Amino acid sequence: MTAPFVVAEAFPAELSTPGAARHFVVEALRSAGVPESESVPVAVSELVTNSVLHAASTTRVVVVVDRDCVRIEVHDADATLPVPRHPDPDTVTGRGLLLVDALTDRWGAERTGDGKVVWFELDR
Repeated sequence: MTAPFVVAEAFPAELSTPGAARHFVVEALRSAGVPESESVPVAVSELVTNSVLHAASTTRVVVVVDRDCVRIEVHDADATLPVPRHPDPDTVTGRGLLLVDALTDRWGAERTGDGKVVWFELDR
């Protein structure tokens, strides 16, 4: 079996980080030979934006590609796990995890020794 393709990059808690993380992930997937997907950049943006806004810490993005699956992980220093909300139609925020759920095959979150990781996967 071939070893998985794994790359990681750390980003500061800045407004430009979601765009930089999107670019990093798209380029990493291109390097791994994964066809472009419209859902990946949106899901990455949502998770990284949540990290920047709520954790206010360095965000580490990990891309793992193996034969069966693409996995994107977003690590930060806040141990508070995200909870999907069901906002009113007039509310302009709070739909990020609902988007991630709709655009990916599965997602989840776990506490780590130094915060948490929120991840999503897409079957290949």
